[in-house]
Amino acid sequence: MSNGEKYHKEEIGELEEGLMPFPEDVFLSSQPWLSNYLLPLISIDLGLLRKDLKGTVLHILNPTEPYEGLIGEETIDFHNEFCGENWIALELTKDNKYRFLGEENYFLSAPIHKNKTDEEFIQHIKKIHQNYKKVKTDFKSKGQLLPWQEDNPQNFLDRLGGEMWHGNWTNTSPIPSGFEMTVAEVSDKELPNDGILISYKGKEFMYVAEVSGYSYCGEGADSILMFYEPESRIVLFTYDWT
Repeated sequence: MSNGEKYHKEEIGELEEGLMPFPEDVFLSSQPWLSNYLLPLISIDLGLLRKDLKGTVLHILNPTEPYEGLIGEETIDFHNEFCGENWIALELTKDNKYRFLGEENYFLSAPIHKNKTDEEFIQHIKKIHQNYKKVKTDFKSKGQLLPWQEDNPQNFLDRLGGEMWHGNWTNTSPIPSGFEMTVAEVSDKELPNDGILISYKGKEFMYVAEVSGYSYCGEGADSILMFYEPESRIVLFTYDWT
């Protein structure tokens, strides 16, 4: 790349070096419960986007929730400055593992909330885990993402790098209080990142990638969006529901 142009690629159907589907062991051992609620889809070496970040590896996660509505919508008492309705954040350790910046009770399927959930919700959680396991097994044998028909492989990523874009995610739910987000009232292609700025303590997040939860789990958000702030090593996720 030259002239300061950002790396940008869409509809990635073939893997390249730096992209690793279904990563293992991405959560800190002190938070083993995270694997109940967040499914690792694909790891991305940020050297693909910025040479100075080579070796920094992020993992796109698909939450097993919600069944209806938004993640975090029914667990307001357990929101904090990093995790709220439709937003979650994690810290990336030096060895590229995630520490969730919230508590287990943020998730509606946590044991404390068992009286708030019904059988349909429970079955949804089981189904998404089963779908994920099947697609992962098929990938290991066939090298493709096959959540539906065997002749209909899905993209490993829908977008990698480039600019942020206006969508439902920009106004579905307020960003948690630890972050700041400004959004131009009207989508403005003349402005960087479509007029969207997300920051933490004055440091700007970079847009990394997005993919549909459907591609790996047969269901989920239409777009899982992942952002990264290199100094704090905070990884921020939100979800677009078209």
